[in-house]
Amino acid sequence: MEKGYIWQGEYGKRSHLKPLFKELLKEQDTSSLEMMAIFVNNNPYNFEFYIAMIYDIPRENHVEKMMELFENAGLISRNDLTFSMLMKSMGDRRFNSCTFLSEKEVDLQFESMFIFSEIEVLEECGYYMRPFGKEKQIFISHSSMDKKDVEMIIPYLNGQDLPVWFDKYSIPVGTSITEQVQKGIEESDMVIFWVTDNFLKSNWCKMEMKVYIGRMIEENIRMFIVMDDEIEIKKLPLFLRDIKHLRREHRSVIEIAEEIAGIIKQM
Repeated sequence: MEKGYIWQGEYGKRSHLKPLFKELLKEQDTSSLEMMAIFVNNNPYNFEFYIAMIYDIPRENHVEKMMELFENAGLISRNDLTFSMLMKSMGDRRFNSCTFLSEKEVDLQFESMFIFSEIEVLEECGYYMRPFGKEKQIFISHSSMDKKDVEMIIPYLNGQDLPVWFDKYSIPVGTSITEQVQKGIEESDMVIFWVTDNFLKSNWCKMEMKVYIGRMIEENIRMFIVMDDEIEIKKLPLFLRDIKHLRREHRSVIEIAEEIAGIIKQM
């Protein structure tokens, strides 16, 4: 009985897969790997790229080797798709497809299936691929209980040309909150910890502190702390106790924002 595996690749990052395809075709002949095929959608509004691996009577470790190579290459296993589904979509002109029977065919056919260049090639030609508005941002780590105060600060920071990643505005409707927060953390080059009792009690905020401490050690990322007056510095993790901070001291939002902006610009 045949075994089918469908993998999803990234249209704009694909050339690193060719050596893997050739390695598998060299080691796994048709008595084991019955078919290796790719399906490519060149519609620029809906780029798609899938790899279909069909095994007849796979030899020992062949499937395991394929799965390890593909997972390490960043491919996504699509158990919700089948080879038959991809083939049916060919009738709707959704995909171009080709099958590789040997190593030589990978070099001959692979790139001919794609109309548009890879991201790396376009960047070398001077095209800017990063979405607008994703330049170095400030991530404000805060408790949801303090969102009102944090939200009042943001326009003042924006007015000083300091873009802020903020969950209320930066997470598109229908997307994973966890994934988007992780992305916000990765794309920021500075974090402000808005430390209150609510912050210290929040498991989510504790997680964000751990992540940024890791980034501080590896990347020397900029950090800044705004603390409520009653919070003792010893309540913070050891690695954050020497980070530059300011006390709110019952000042207005404008006063706090002005001081934050001034300190950040000097960092």
